[in-house]
Amino acid sequence: CSNWDIFVDKVKQLTTKHIPVRAITSNQNAPWFNIQIKRLLNKKHRIYKAVKKSSCIFRWDDYKKASQEYTTALKNAKYCYFNTTLPNMLLTDPKKFWHVINPKDSEMLTLIDSAGNTIPPNCVQKPLMMPFPEISRQLQTPLFRPPPIVTTTHPCLLLLLLTTLVLKVSLKPFSSPGCDTISPKFLKNTSSYCSIILTKIFEQSLHEGCLPIDFKIGKITALFKTGNKHLPSNYQPISLTSIPCKILEHILYSKLAGFLESNSFFSKCQYGFRKNYSCETQLASFTHGLNIILDHSSIADCIFLDFSKAFDKVCHKLLLHKLQNPNLDPKLLFWLECFLSNRAQFVLANDNVSPRTNVSSGVPQGSVLAPLLFLIYINDLPLSVTSHIHLFADDCVLFREISNDNDLLTLQSDLNAISVWCKTWVMELNTNKCKFLRVSRINRILPTYYLNDAPLESVSTYKYLGIHITTDLTWSVHTTYVINNANRMLGYVRRNFSQAPSTLKLTLYKTLIRSKLEYAASVWDPNQENLIHSLEMVQNNSVRFILSNYNRTASISTMKSSLKLPSLSSRRKILRLCLFHKLFYHSQLRNELILPPRYISARINHVHKVGLPSCRTNSFSQSFIPCTSQEWNHLPALTATISDHQLFKTAIV
Repeated sequence: CSNWDIFVDKVKQLTTKHIPVRAITSNQNAPWFNIQIKRLLNKKHRIYKAVKKSSCIFRWDDYKKASQEYTTALKNAKYCYFNTTLPNMLLTDPKKFWHVINPKDSEMLTLIDSAGNTIPPNCVQKPLMMPFPEISRQLQTPLFRPPPIVTTTHPCLLLLLLTTLVLKVSLKPFSSPGCDTISPKFLKNTSSYCSIILTKIFEQSLHEGCLPIDFKIGKITALFKTGNKHLPSNYQPISLTSIPCKILEHILYSKLAGFLESNSFFSKCQYGFRKNYSCETQLASFTHGLNIILDHSSIADCIFLDFSKAFDKVCHKLLLHKLQNPNLDPKLLFWLECFLSNRAQFVLANDNVSPRTNVSSGVPQGSVLAPLLFLIYINDLPLSVTSHIHLFADDCVLFREISNDNDLLTLQSDLNAISVWCKTWVMELNTNKCKFLRVSRINRILPTYYLNDAPLESVSTYKYLGIHITTDLTWSVHTTYVINNANRMLGYVRRNFSQAPSTLKLTLYKTLIRSKLEYAASVWDPNQENLIHSLEMVQNNSVRFILSNYNRTASISTMKSSLKLPSLSSRRKILRLCLFHKLFYHSQLRNELILPPRYISARINHVHKVGLPSCRTNSFSQSFIPCTSQEWNHLPALTATISDHQLFKTAIV
């Protein structure tokens, strides 16, 4: 990899010579106060001092003119900042936006140990790094022989690298570089030259099956999650890896993911990190299955499983064993083996760097390929069970209709099978976080399920993929949670942006408040009038804040019309139709969730009419699939035939 070393040295030489490094400071209390306004202020002060020294009364006219010029420029700059700069920043660079709005001083990271003693600032790297070596030691040598590889008839994946592929990879110019210090902005600005060089380096890497050392080193920074800021366990390690390596990974990811999808490699139960699959599609499938069971006046027992540090506990040896299944190019397999082996990382905290630590387990943090490698590793888990199972990466739910005692035993057997799978593939379930929830409208004595001989806790509600599943499968609990969450954000916006113009307030509402009210709303769209009204009240209060109009006699409908804000219920209907459109034009999901029509009338139906599920209860008829199926059938024929998702959304808005 000497070519890589030559490239890195040349980049560092050019950046040192032609890219000056300067510390740019700004007024955090008044970020609109730029150098031009400062010059006008200095000019005003100079004239004032000259006037005070002079006895000429006419000089006061010069001072008044300079003062007026400064005041006008300051007012215009402030207006431009709030009306143009901040809205654009929020849409293009949210990270910078929040840094400007809520600046945090570069405080020293202060941590405490298990005894409550303060850790010296130059030693905080060690506790942040501690979990990784421990996991690696546990997984270094599996004490069993891995199961045999399932034979496959997939065609072999062959790789071909072109300069155009390197150019197509989009780079975020403000992303942090890895330990090689090559920034994405430099690569983006010199793409016509660097793409040729990087293509040659990538081809050499794939041909020889080796990677530069810089590609295998992760720079760990600590990101605070929640809880006590002084506890190391409350920090999420974020790994920064080489940007050029990520470019190569993006190319390999698109090739490998496309190859696996085209050959139907992934389990139909896996919804995470896959094109045309999402949290919404999984939640729609999961809740539809539960609704069918409830509509039959039956019982559904759900077991929510929590994997302990799933991504960090992937055994490299076993992952390479599983990578032999999809019939990949031998050179790619050899490259992936090199990509996983001899990796290292270090922690950067309080401007101090920890010693490098070898990483012998887990998919590489911060890498582009990590999610795909994890999907390959966990892909065969659903084969171990006979009950329904849904996966979103490592988020797993197992459920089954309970008609008799045999169903209870089968679900327990499936739970045992998952436990055996975890032992076989060196994964671990966090028993304390695994929960059992019974979805039913029938009062029955709850059974007890066991995981590794420990009884699972029974709960009446569980937050799964961001929405609250309850025992009666109603949405009052989740709607209340969403309303409270949105109101808290509205309070934050009110406190910090009371003087902002209405244009910025509207952008903040759409981005920060309405997004909370509409996350997965296509799945949990309530049909009770009180819940619909409570959700709309959040928008009504936001509209009054946006327009600074709290007059009780003012028409809220008129205000919403002036801002071109439709009701949230109408937007939820559009969201439901958009999700249904995705399901309809996805063959696998359509066959799984949508019924074919019994009859299509050439006179009154469009050719994409769907069947309506038979509903015994009003709650099922108002749920996502039955309700939206009926709305889909009433769409104009030209609208229903639009296969492009964006064009369809435009047509129904």
